[in-house]
Amino acid sequence: MDLKRQCKLIAELFDMSIFFVSSTGEVQFELLGNRILNPLYKNDKQFFFSVLGFDPSVCKEDPSVVRTMFFENYILIRIGNDLNDEGTIILGPSLPFSLIEHKINGLINDTHLFANREQVFHYYQSVPVITHERLINITILVNQMFNHELIEAEDVVQDYLRGMYIKEKEIQGSINSSKGYDETLHHNPLNEKKLLTIVKEGKLDMLKHFTQLGHENTGVLSKSSHIRSKKNLGIIGIALAARAAIDGGLYSEIAFSVSDVYIQRLEDLRTDKEIDQCCLEAFFSLTEKVSQVKESQHSKIVTLCKNYIYNHRYSKITHEEIAEHAGISPNYLSVLFKKEVGVPVNEYIQQIKIEEAKHMIQFTNTPLSEIGSLLSFTDQSYFTKIFKKHLGRTPKQYQQTHHMIEE
Repeated sequence: MDLKRQCKLIAELFDMSIFFVSSTGEVQFELLGNRILNPLYKNDKQFFFSVLGFDPSVCKEDPSVVRTMFFENYILIRIGNDLNDEGTIILGPSLPFSLIEHKINGLINDTHLFANREQVFHYYQSVPVITHERLINITILVNQMFNHELIEAEDVVQDYLRGMYIKEKEIQGSINSSKGYDETLHHNPLNEKKLLTIVKEGKLDMLKHFTQLGHENTGVLSKSSHIRSKKNLGIIGIALAARAAIDGGLYSEIAFSVSDVYIQRLEDLRTDKEIDQCCLEAFFSLTEKVSQVKESQHSKIVTLCKNYIYNHRYSKITHEEIAEHAGISPNYLSVLFKKEVGVPVNEYIQQIKIEEAKHMIQFTNTPLSEIGSLLSFTDQSYFTKIFKKHLGRTPKQYQQTHHMIEE
């Protein structure tokens, strides 16, 4: 049976469009059925590939499921091997849930792409809704059909928003349907409860698994903008996570400081990818801090000193100031802190400042030359030296691989 006929059977069986792209980037055939292409792509092949993060010349070993910024899911399966790369099958799109009018309007407004609104609505109404679990099963089956290899679900690369695994439903919080939004679907309250329990208990391993669970529709908190809606939902989620962290034993000042930092960063972000990464960082940061509290049985004095250091991380902190705040002598502070925390006071101050520097590099456009000054390092050379001491690379090298803000 030839390739095109096999693809036609798959398209009809799963009610999905299918494309076959050669390793040179040529679309050798497309089977759309009675559907139109997404009007937001403007029939631009390269734009379509870039949205998928797809490079036809790069051979990917494992099949993948990709979520685009337009809510679509696509299955990508390479046919052949390194020696005989025939090309890639792109199966889709499908949707993880039905899009309501407000979400489609927000999507059009946020992308600033000129398209006929009626055509866009018609397009989304024609795209099949396929659950996450079924999509993975389809991927396994189609891969077996073409590559004669039966893989496991965990072998499928789930490249949602190109690597950002935290989904809207995991950062929602309590969102109740309000007047005029009766048609809006909301997240599963049980998942919210599970997530906040994980944060409260400081279970980092459970959080890693939880952020890869199912993908469902969520409420809309802004009619005119999808990005604004995601920011609002993220703010609610981070605030509730901070409360859960406090319930788990984290000092309230630290919990609120962490949530404030991430919420402020959210306001400067412009894409799904940036927002998802910021929320993910916030949840892991709070959960990790709860875990540290539960694992360390520090005395009240040491806990007081740690909180003081964190709250004054942008200032030049002296050993004497901390001792005075705790009401003990500097010598006793040195002995007690090293005994309970495992590192000297000055070393711990450096750790807190470098952690803050990492976050500033990742989530802000603050020049590297200013970050050291903001954190009260004596000069840029000393800041670079301490940063490299703790992370094994310079601030510039770290920025090249971890900076999340799109210019």
